[in-house]
Amino acid sequence: MIIRAHAADAKRFENHTVGDVGRILGKHFIDAFLDIAAGDQLKTTFYVDTMSHEIKPIRDIINYPWAIPGVSDGGAHTKFATAGRYPTEFITRLVREHGLCELEEAHWRLSTLPAMCAGFRDRGTLVVGAPADIVVYDYDNLTITDTELVHDLPGGDWRRVQRAVGYRYVLVNGAVTIENDAETGAPSGQLLRFGAGVPAAV
Repeated sequence: MIIRAHAADAKRFENHTVGDVGRILGKHFIDAFLDIAAGDQLKTTFYVDTMSHEIKPIRDIINYPWAIPGVSDGGAHTKFATAGRYPTEFITRLVREHGLCELEEAHWRLSTLPAMCAGFRDRGTLVVGAPADIVVYDYDNLTITDTELVHDLPGGDWRRVQRAVGYRYVLVNGAVTIENDAETGAPSGQLLRFGAGVPAAV
């Protein structure tokens, strides 16, 4: 995937795969990759999308009962990757597009299983007495937008983001934090400790 380019000839291919570019230009994808990189004076940013690879290994991982969807570095590479999109990608690509598991199973893996493994006994499920952490989305129209740059780091530095479309409501502790894909400004939650979803001692 071409994330960012500088030369005009290369910039038109942003958010396209190298394979797409090869088909457009009528050449092998390796030749397309090399031509873009050289023509852009090696300034092009490419991103390897692991979800576009062979589906069987992913199916094997999904079928393992204790596999938890997520990212490994806590978002440490936000300048170059947008791995935080994985919950939306799990639903849109692994469930809706490829049918690797049922939607209910996806919800369990994205919510209940992580809470259980983290020791949060009153989080991850919709039960009486639990905090109202609820996501309401449009399954058929849920999608991820193209990569974009935002300058919201200290000193106006930049990072990459990918937004999602199709989220009607996101509630945290009963407060609406997102409505129709837009943040409401409501606080997002509170610090939790292992063993129970209770506020941490100050």
